[in-house]
Amino acid sequence: MILASLIVGACASANKAAIKQASAESARSFAAGDYAKTLGLYRELYMKDRTNGKVVTAYGAAIEEVKSAADEDRGKGSYTTAQDAYRVLIESWDGFSAIAPKLTFKKVDLEAGLRDCRLALCERQFRQGLGAGSYSQALAAYQLALKEYPGDKAVTARYGKAAGEIRAIGVKALAAKDYALAGKINRFLLKNLESTAGVVGAAAAGGSSRQELAEALRECSSGLTNGGLAEYRKGNLENAIALWGELLAFDPENAEIKKAVETAKAQLGKLKSSTRGGKRS
Repeated sequence: MILASLIVGACASANKAAIKQASAESARSFAAGDYAKTLGLYRELYMKDRTNGKVVTAYGAAIEEVKSAADEDRGKGSYTTAQDAYRVLIESWDGFSAIAPKLTFKKVDLEAGLRDCRLALCERQFRQGLGAGSYSQALAAYQLALKEYPGDKAVTARYGKAAGEIRAIGVKALAAKDYALAGKINRFLLKNLESTAGVVGAAAAGGSSRQELAEALRECSSGLTNGGLAEYRKGNLENAIALWGELLAFDPENAEIKKAVETAKAQLGKLKSSTRGGKRS
């Protein structure tokens, strides 16, 4: 009896010391943002003694603390940090699924938080790409998100909205007869529509149909072709070459314009040679 009491007392003291040590170490790892280590320390204790109420309570408190940190970071716009925290909790979920009913959240809440952070980061990258005039970069993040969350309505809607913003820039450029920019955008959206193979339908083209994009492209091509011809007939060969070069930027396989550029360049070269020859004489 006495020996049994001593053993129980020694085990209780050992458990108490282990919890205290884990608490101190986890506090340091939590402050450093190492949430995987924070949970790992308590998980180790929990695996050794699942029936110890104090261990279970401490483990649950640590899990809640990591979840709260993730929510707080998301609220502050620190989406990368929050995303990492949600991911750690999701990946660790099976390890503490037995105590999950005691938590204030469910796994689906973590998955929703992770997706929200992912979309917020997509939006940030989209704005950066849009500001730089790089439309492929702008939509790249959303395209990755579509692969990560296939069929997710929220992700598809965000993607469609982003493509729609790009389309609106193209419409505005075309109305202003900025054929170079409008052509670039409409060609991009048309290729993007083809590359998605109809996975998200018209969303890939910002709500426009293939026919609408093709018609806009033809208008851009016609505008630059005619503008170049007008400059060519005036003898403004450099201007003509520049305008046709803008057309080739979104329609590089246009054989007729390629030939026109070669002709204009050859004539410009002869003019420059004759001018230099006249100066020498």
